[in-house]
Amino acid sequence: MQKVYRKSEVHTFCHTKHPYEPFNIAEAKTLIVGNTPPARFAKKEFQEGDVDWYYGSRYNAFWNILEQSCKCEQPLSTKEERQNFFLENEIGIFDTIEECSRAKGCGASDGDLYNIVLLDVLTLLKQNKHKMIRLFFSGRFVAELFQKATKTKFDLRSREMQKIELDNKMLELTILYSPSPSWARGLPEAIRKDPKKNEIRLEQYRHICKC
Repeated sequence: MQKVYRKSEVHTFCHTKHPYEPFNIAEAKTLIVGNTPPARFAKKEFQEGDVDWYYGSRYNAFWNILEQSCKCEQPLSTKEERQNFFLENEIGIFDTIEECSRAKGCGASDGDLYNIVLLDVLTLLKQNKHKMIRLFFSGRFVAELFQKATKTKFDLRSREMQKIELDNKMLELTILYSPSPSWARGLPEAIRKDPKKNEIRLEQYRHICKC
């Protein structure tokens, strides 16, 4: 039986299953790891400007940051363009949450997620053919969920690259600054007030394309 994380009898709104399959896991040298898309993606209730795939919300800056960081010659505007970019650069993607409920109002923040059923991450990683894999978590909560799914330990406070060994594979782990609009919330005041703070985030994302 799958273990439920943040089990709640109260927060049972918008219980949804993840709408997308993991992508390019076996061949990837780099994996992007998230938690789950907004509820409207599971319900196929899109807004203008949304793209029906990972980080597809019109409010999420992930693909825009990646375009800037990796100096992409082609835009990453459509699902096909994004998938082709990942295939060309040996990048895969998956989310740690297989299904979950949300607090009333169906919020998209980490704190709104309850009754979380985690993906079988260990089995997924075994599909990868490489002995060393780079993983980029889209935030600290994602890294925490990864720890729970794999029973591993590493520093959740660090934004630097860390290394762990898991099932005879060497994993290089980096917790990214979030691609959400509120990414700087909770960071040290010096970073929040720095007019060039977005360059800090861009520099971190550049490593995704450096295989």
